[in-house]
Amino acid sequence: MTAAEIPSQTLREAHQAIAERRGMNAAALDKESVSESELMSALAYVLGIPLVEVGDLSDAFLADCRALTAELETEALMDYQFVPLSRRGDTLIAISSRPWDATTTDVLLGYFQPCARVKFVLASPECLRALLERLQAAEPKPTRSRSPTQSTTVPAPVVLPPGVRAAKDPDSPKPALPPSARSVSPQNDDPLLTSEDVTHLMNVLAGEIHRLTQQKSQRSL
Repeated sequence: MTAAEIPSQTLREAHQAIAERRGMNAAALDKESVSESELMSALAYVLGIPLVEVGDLSDAFLADCRALTAELETEALMDYQFVPLSRRGDTLIAISSRPWDATTTDVLLGYFQPCARVKFVLASPECLRALLERLQAAEPKPTRSRSPTQSTTVPAPVVLPPGVRAAKDPDSPKPALPPSARSVSPQNDDPLLTSEDVTHLMNVLAGEIHRLTQQKSQRSL
């Protein structure tokens, strides 16, 4: 984390806290000698919030985070630099590397609308990145939907010329008959009409329609 990312007043107070720990005047502090871990500890002290480090990212810790991040995109969390940790009543507890950013609070309260306030836990950008990478690795992988290999379209019945009966295919399934065409006797479960009978009746009907059409044509002449 660079000094430019931290509010000047907060950074000044953090340097003051580091100087006091070292037993020296803040003006004499060599800011280049301050490590990131030392700076993060001082920032947590100044802000009065807990500090989470990479060593704290246990499986139980990750499980708590996943409970609230299941419906959130990890890439969006990376952009805003926060991870929701838990919810206690109307208070949301979130991990962030920049808890002083008002946008972070607005985004969190906008999504978790039942919550009225946010309490932060500080994490360094490296720690937050490690947490987000582990959360992303635990996300379920999307599965590809297979395209259908067979058509579900039911073919239309074929009407043959008059006098021609269709050959019975022993491998073809019998069409389902309407309830009125089934036997109502409990001792006889066989249908009253077979598929061959139905096809024959359809052919007879087609022949009759053809004959009537020819008669109508002759009369019109």
